[in-house]
Amino acid sequence: MKKRIMFLESRYDSFYGAQKSMLKLIKGLKSQRFVSKVVTTEDGELKRNLESCNVKVDVVKLGKSSNVFGGRVLNYSIIKKIVVLFQLIFYNLKLVRYIFHNKIDIIYVNDSRALLYTLLASKILNKKIVWYIRADISNSIITRICLRHSDYIITIANGVLRNLPLKTINKYKIKTTNIYTGFDFDTFNVINKRKAKKMLDIPDNCNVIGYLGSIHQRKGIDTLVDSYINLTKYDKNVFLLIVGNISQGYKKYFDLQLSKLEKEKVPFKYIPYTNKVSEIYSAMDIFVLPSKSEGLPRVIIEAMGHKVPVIVTDVGGTKEIVVNKDYGLFFDVGDSNDLTNKLIELLRDNNYREALSKKGNEFVLERFSDNKFIEEINHFFERI
Repeated sequence: MKKRIMFLESRYDSFYGAQKSMLKLIKGLKSQRFVSKVVTTEDGELKRNLESCNVKVDVVKLGKSSNVFGGRVLNYSIIKKIVVLFQLIFYNLKLVRYIFHNKIDIIYVNDSRALLYTLLASKILNKKIVWYIRADISNSIITRICLRHSDYIITIANGVLRNLPLKTINKYKIKTTNIYTGFDFDTFNVINKRKAKKMLDIPDNCNVIGYLGSIHQRKGIDTLVDSYINLTKYDKNVFLLIVGNISQGYKKYFDLQLSKLEKEKVPFKYIPYTNKVSEIYSAMDIFVLPSKSEGLPRVIIEAMGHKVPVIVTDVGGTKEIVVNKDYGLFFDVGDSNDLTNKLIELLRDNNYREALSKKGNEFVLERFSDNKFIEEINHFFERI
């Protein structure tokens, strides 16, 4: 009999690393052994993108007051927080009906938010919860609740647990498995750099400093912007390229970053997310990931897979991709001056950039293969 898995994704309007990895997982499961049912809380980018990949998405609606991001619930009045509580209870009752009707065996969640969404329903129906930890987690009350009530834990990188006490890590070690995301590198299409820049209407004689990912405060876009503005004082032959959609609740944050760039009259281009990532990466001379927290960032692997040298922060599992200075450079979280210095170092040394491009590319092709991921993820769900 096939095992039936419900994939509950709380971020209905996002389609970035976590959601792409979930799609990779769903596509990798053997159809003769598993049935996948994807559930989210509202129509949005998630549903559109997954269904364009022939993965059906069911919407079990959550109340509007609860279905918000960016810490907005914390600023609610007591009365509105009570409304949120009742909405979550009602949502779990709807999930109970959905799980029972679809004969779900296993509940998979992408983050702590989704786990809390389904906690009551899973307990009522005695269903196993698999929590896939995709970003470094803090030793908070919510984290401890999720660690305790998840039946199985997958970590996307060993580094996502680095902020937990060793005692806590050891306590839940028996139910934790690390599985690196796989990539189909054959789909990567490295384009001539000059041609790629022209395709994006960027001067082909500029060195492009690039970022691709969600626009969110934890991604450290402000550090990148401040560093780039500082860099233009030393090097006029640079261009900033930012690609990605704005996460819910962070429009004001990003508008502030754009206003800083416009005020300084420095060259830059912002493009909403596009599936044509090979064109984007091929136009970059250096890729920067200035995150304050991460899991195993797909974008670093994608950049290195497109032979782009990288500068990143030491958060989450980044050191499991950029293992030392032969593969990329690190700068301190939130330190725009340190990032500027690292950018200058790479921009002034073409040979070093080429060496990073070559060695980084060889490394990710070997470590993050699709076949290895598919084998491990099927084995994981088969043994539950």
